Amino acid sequence: MNWRQKIIDENYQGNADRFEADFADAVLEGRKGAVRWDDLVTDAVILPDLKQKAQDLIDQYLGYLPGDSVIMPFEPYLRALLNMYWQHQLHEDDFIEQLEAHLKLIRNADMRHNTCLTYDEAIYQNYDKTFAPYGYAVKSRLTRFLGYEPKLEHSLIAEMWMRNVMAHDEIQLPETMTPVDWKAITLIKYREVLLERGQTAADASPFLWLATE
Repeated sequence: MNWRQKIIDENYQGNADRFEADFADAVLEGRKGAVRWDDLVTDAVILPDLKQKAQDLIDQYLGYLPGDSVIMPFEPYLRALLNMYWQHQLHEDDFIEQLEAHLKLIRNADMRHNTCLTYDEAIYQNYDKTFAPYGYAVKSRLTRFLGYEPKLEHSLIAEMWMRNVMAHDEIQLPETMTPVDWKAITLIKYREVLLERGQTAADASPFLWLATE
């Protein structure tokens, strides 16, 4: 018996179709997280001394730092912007305008996996089936920080992602907002605009900390 059949028999009760669907999803997820070789090279040679400052700006504006596969294609340009600004080659207003536009590209790239207009019914079923043990805690926490309970069509992926973080990391989140909360709420707020006004409006939507000022 090969490894594939063993997994199908032991974990999928012999249901090969369900295994193949989950396997395909896992491969796709792995590709999403993969870092391109060209991006690695660029990351290594373009103003590497400004890498941390560029990442600090991403974290400051988004409230969290996306994965390397998201930020690497964009971050070298941020370093170049910083360098031009510090060399007095960019006026402060121009710097901030270009900075915020580029940071939105990073935010939007991190949202790309959640831009479908409707979710498959199987995802809702999985949401219900896996609600325990973290579902109530996640929904209550997000509702507290948002000031309202989001519609499930807006928060589904954010809630499931946050549950997964809590389950795998076994973390005790403090009462204050953390990068985990910022990412989950960004997913929700982006999707609210996406479904109500379309992707162009969602891509142009303000950063959370600007929207709440």
